[in-house]
Amino acid sequence: MVQLRIKKRSGAYLGAIELPATASVEEFKKEFHRRFKFYPERQRFTIGSGSGPALKDGTLRDNGIEETEEGYLLFFKDLGVQISWRLVFVIEYLGPILIFPIFYCLPQLIYGQPAPNKHLIQKVAFCLVLLHYMKRELETLFVHRFSNATMPIIRLPINCLHYWVLFGTSVGYYLFHPKYTAPDWSPQAVYILAALMMVCELLNLKTHLILRNLRPKGTKARGIPKGWGFQLVSCANYFFESLAWVFFAVMTGTLTGWVFLAIAFLQMADWAIKKHQRYQAEFPDYPKIRTAIIPFIL
Repeated sequence: MVQLRIKKRSGAYLGAIELPATASVEEFKKEFHRRFKFYPERQRFTIGSGSGPALKDGTLRDNGIEETEEGYLLFFKDLGVQISWRLVFVIEYLGPILIFPIFYCLPQLIYGQPAPNKHLIQKVAFCLVLLHYMKRELETLFVHRFSNATMPIIRLPINCLHYWVLFGTSVGYYLFHPKYTAPDWSPQAVYILAALMMVCELLNLKTHLILRNLRPKGTKARGIPKGWGFQLVSCANYFFESLAWVFFAVMTGTLTGWVFLAIAFLQMADWAIKKHQRYQAEFPDYPKIRTAIIPFIL
């Protein structure tokens, strides 16, 4: 058996737990929950000091903890009240689904004046946005597998800012404003741009299904995605997502639409570069032709 003495980051002593070195970290966290009432998702431990190495998944022995007379000192940090990542995404994507109909259907309430008859672009854009975010909701519920189960609930407002304010409110306000001036696109051009966006949405869905099938349920395993854009970029899902919003911004012609696209792309590019680097580090035979998010460029 190994004795694990536990302190808070403040230095206050909590107590000790004895387990075999072969016990899993999950078992240790469950025992800590039983003793001290902090559920596992709220727990973070470091070994030896508050700035020491974090206690990772696996067994205690995998973390360098052996059965010795001296035992080990662990420092506990309470991560705060948690919310599941699945619920986080459901709430995030719900924003535009709720906000866009308010701007579209209640112009008198929002703008203080009735809107003229809706332009074709406004009608098509409204449908595209609802379809996009309903797709996102369904993917969250039935497709995505999350490497992390939860996040601190205190971060939820920041996460929602992107979808509820930057897109739902700022894009919706100007797109459905009574003084909105639509780009001079023919109806045929509008339908072509809408169709191109929908093709990108379907390709994005396909890439999400590929990524889902690479990760067995309940694991954090990662494989090399192949085909459907992945032969050229590590994050084909982000590439098709970005391209879909390019077509939307071109079709609607709002400044806030382009601002949303720019900010969203910069964030996705950052994620893509980091994922690309992880793939390269994890798989020695990772295809060298691939870039992170834009074929042959980035």
